[in-house]
Amino acid sequence: PKFTWVDGVLVQAMQEGHWLYLESVHMCPSSVLDRLNPLLENHIEREIVLSECGTIDGKTRVVRAHTDFRLILGMDQEAGGTGAAEVSRAMRNRCVEVCFLPPAVDAFEM
Repeated sequence: PKFTWVDGVLVQAMQEGHWLYLESVHMCPSSVLDRLNPLLENHIEREIVLSECGTIDGKTRVVRAHTDFRLILGMDQEAGGTGAAEVSRAMRNRCVEVCFLPPAVDAFEM
């Protein structure tokens, strides 16, 4: 059998301008998250180099994100668990952090 590269949801979303939600990023190895850093930059041409898929005419494939592409990262700081790691400061500096707190107990009393 011959190895054939197949684009996954990340590449498809980048090319088609979709929003992609990645849940539980705190469970992801930092080496994988580091590959996403270029997509979170404020540059007009956000791109990712796909050296894993081999070369085409001697050139490494580069995928540029559609202008409508958005990457949304979700994590549960409280969940922790086996394999949970801290998301790097470099990654967090490229994001907007939103924290959802539980409602106050008396909010349900009328």
